[in-house]
Amino acid sequence: METQAEIVTRWRYLRALLIEQLAKFESGDLKIHAGAEDVSDGAIERLKREIEDFDGLIGVSERRDAQRT
Repeated sequence: METQAEIVTRWRYLRALLIEQLAKFESGDLKIHAGAEDVSDGAIERLKREIEDFDGLIGVSERRDAQRT
């Protein structure tokens, strides 16, 4: 099982990758198509929401761990 520090380290790495992808979507350099339909706008909103949600979970976990020490 991973430690809290390992989870946070992995999240920071994955977060950076997601933000890089998000920037490509927003600039139009990267697009997602489902069939013939461009679904990039939906992907942008979902990425933003997922990043914020997981940031929140990490923050709660870090505050909980800080209270224990």
